[in-house]
Amino acid sequence: MDHAPPPNDPRDQEEGTSESHTEAMQKFMGFILMVLSWLQLLVAVSSGSDADYLPFLFYFFGLVIFVNGTMSSPYKYLIMGAASLTGLALIYHIRSIGAATRWEKGMVVYGTILIVGYFIFARQKPVRRIRTPNPPP
Repeated sequence: MDHAPPPNDPRDQEEGTSESHTEAMQKFMGFILMVLSWLQLLVAVSSGSDADYLPFLFYFFGLVIFVNGTMSSPYKYLIMGAASLTGLALIYHIRSIGAATRWEKGMVVYGTILIVGYFIFARQKPVRRIRTPNPPP
């Protein structure tokens, strides 16, 4: 005798929540990697100290993880590929000269500030719905 699970089986809901847990973990880990490496690059830019390739590696790795967990559009792979290619080219350049220059550190730090500012201030506001009163009978 084959027993079919009822339609509202909690095991079916676990599969859906495991995907959302995975996406939440990707968002969290990507954000943490980006913020910690961004702070390290910010300190290096403001104090004039040297930075090697590791903060850039963690920043772009975190960016790819964050985009993968955040976006569901098919063009997320284009963004992830562009971030990977940019990060690898920048890391190769930094490793070839030995340390990151000021413009490389500043590009990541101030570019992040500009992109975050754009998405904070230029995103579309939700539509305000005006409810008109019902006409009297």
